[in-house]
Amino acid sequence: MQLTFLDSTIVHAEVDKFATVCSYMQQKAIASNSDQNLVCDTENNTYRGDNVNETLSSRVCFGFLPNVLGSPGSPTRPINKAVTFADSSIHFFPTGTLSSGTVYLTDKSKKNMYALSNAVSQVSYLRLYRYDGKWKLLDPS
Repeated sequence: MQLTFLDSTIVHAEVDKFATVCSYMQQKAIASNSDQNLVCDTENNTYRGDNVNETLSSRVCFGFLPNVLGSPGSPTRPINKAVTFADSSIHFFPTGTLSSGTVYLTDKSKKNMYALSNAVSQVSYLRLYRYDGKWKLLDPS
């Protein structure tokens, strides 16, 4: 039981770090008035962009739990990709908007899952979710 709690905490920490990198990339796009991209490599559990080159914890991977419906904002279809952003790349625009999609992270034992999602809208707002039988929106603080 303690290992499951630890795994959940580690996945949560990784998705928080990923969200922080996304915020940095969004601010960089605005400040530099140039497009920025964050590319997810689901095979090597890494992501990279301008001045960013991160590897997920050895206990965490891009992935999803079987038979879970997503995206979290409207769970109607089975998840079939760990990263639903086009070409596994999050595109940040100088206007502050970003492409739509979801990144799913899980522990290697596939017991805990989190998602970072941006829906199609005029305002880009990354939302952090935890799956515990249903999707739960987490407080961004």
